[in-house]
Amino acid sequence: MFEAKNLSELLKHIENSVANETYLNYLHEQQFKSISSAEFVRSVRALASAFQKSGIGQGSTVAIIADSSPFWLITDYALQCLGAVSVPIFADISPENLQFELEDAAIRYAFVSTKLHYEKLMPFLQKMELVLVKDIHAKGANVQQWETFIGEDLRYSRPEIHADDLATIIYTSGSTGRPKGVELSHNNIITQLEDTQMRFDLEPSFRALSFLPLAHIFERMVMSYYLMRGISVYFVDDVKNVAVLLKEVKPHVMTVVPRLLDKVYTKMHEGAAGAKGLKWLVAKAAFYHADHKDPSTQADSFIDRLFAHLVYTKLLDVFGGELRYLISGGAPLSLAVYRFFHNIGLPLYQGYGLTESSPVISVNTARYNRVGTCGKAYPHVEVKLAEDGELLVRGQSVMRGYHKAPEMTKEVIDEQGWLHTGDLASIDAEGYITVLSRKKELFKTSTGKYISAVAIEQKITANKWIDYAVVIADGRPFVSALVFMDEAECAALTQEHLQRLVQALVDRVNTRLNRWEQIQKFYISKQSVSIQNGLLTPSMKIAREKVEEHYKEQIENFYRSES
Repeated sequence: MFEAKNLSELLKHIENSVANETYLNYLHEQQFKSISSAEFVRSVRALASAFQKSGIGQGSTVAIIADSSPFWLITDYALQCLGAVSVPIFADISPENLQFELEDAAIRYAFVSTKLHYEKLMPFLQKMELVLVKDIHAKGANVQQWETFIGEDLRYSRPEIHADDLATIIYTSGSTGRPKGVELSHNNIITQLEDTQMRFDLEPSFRALSFLPLAHIFERMVMSYYLMRGISVYFVDDVKNVAVLLKEVKPHVMTVVPRLLDKVYTKMHEGAAGAKGLKWLVAKAAFYHADHKDPSTQADSFIDRLFAHLVYTKLLDVFGGELRYLISGGAPLSLAVYRFFHNIGLPLYQGYGLTESSPVISVNTARYNRVGTCGKAYPHVEVKLAEDGELLVRGQSVMRGYHKAPEMTKEVIDEQGWLHTGDLASIDAEGYITVLSRKKELFKTSTGKYISAVAIEQKITANKWIDYAVVIADGRPFVSALVFMDEAECAALTQEHLQRLVQALVDRVNTRLNRWEQIQKFYISKQSVSIQNGLLTPSMKIAREKVEEHYKEQIENFYRSES
């Protein structure tokens, strides 16, 4: 069992317990290059030595503005060895938020790995003492190139790092307002590693495919567990290449967000619908079975085995064919998608968490997996429901607080140490947690009916045409929606055709909703939803209040005739 007081001790564990020649793998000129576990340890120590000589020490805050790669991890762990504080910056951050985060965290040092990231940082370079760059042609008195900055010296003064010392500040914007700096300690993350080890026993021979940003605590914590277990990690260079690399790498483990699974689910169903003759009949029957079978029953009937042989194994090949764990987090996974993939034999496990809880609160596992829930709480996590149904969390993985924001911290962590998640949930007799809705996303219409916005939005976007949807209902006489289309899929459609298409999709959704939940009016936006324009948070969630503010006129037009 892995035991440590701080993240710097993870490096000792890797040195003493891991021997992997293909430890960390990244694409260079369309070919994977490997960094061994021994090279990783050496690089971390060499960088820690160079950092220390440049003035970085215990408590120093250092920004990491880089794409996910072995070099991101080397930088992070070099800082952890010095007791410094790493501050990941999201790639698509707005200039205003970038300035706020750099000033709020008092950043004087940064690691930057792409030209785009460097250009964003340029207005702030004069205030930096050190800007370490990789794969960027940049000059300046405070700019250092990765290849020449890291020398052969592996020596550095090792400070005493306590479990509750600050390890990282992760800024999360939420749906509105300025970014909040979540302070996570070494113990917060170490606790998560211990709990993950108890829930997922990864074999050293496993391969992992990684495409989620390391700036997110979800992928970052999981990556630390990969490092601890000594498995081989393969980094995706572009999310558009995930499908190709799945077949090339054939991973045993992978983390995903629901949107990727939604798209695969939709594509599979469209492919089945487009089959001909006998293939169409078999596919139709197999897909109907997977879509409707009770997922709590065992897949051992004759019909299950027949469909697995004829259809399901071919579908699983999309994921490389060797997956043992596919863990979904970051947003709710629709029951229809979860049920379908579970029934075709995909080892899919939904989890739930928050940046403020480092992040995992609960997760389904191979032993305990109840489709439609978020699984059972991690061993070090205590959960309960407030009187209004809000999920409360307490334990060693709960953040120290928001950086320089004690009053904001008091709003979410009460005097008894309970973190108020903002999510309405249920907990069954066996401890399975089901997240029902965000408190702010359970709307009450002017007629007194409650509307779960997320559940309806998931239904609206369960196709290849609509990328995002925002339901409007709070205090309104009926439900309406803002609809954002997939640009690639809709590029060739006229406005008239688009209107008819969306109307047909909405009509289909309405047949599965209660009368008071049905969408009466909608608006098709030609604007894309992105982090750059502020309509999407860095964690890829709709910034609901900002969307409603931006489309205030269109929303008011929905209800003008009703007033």
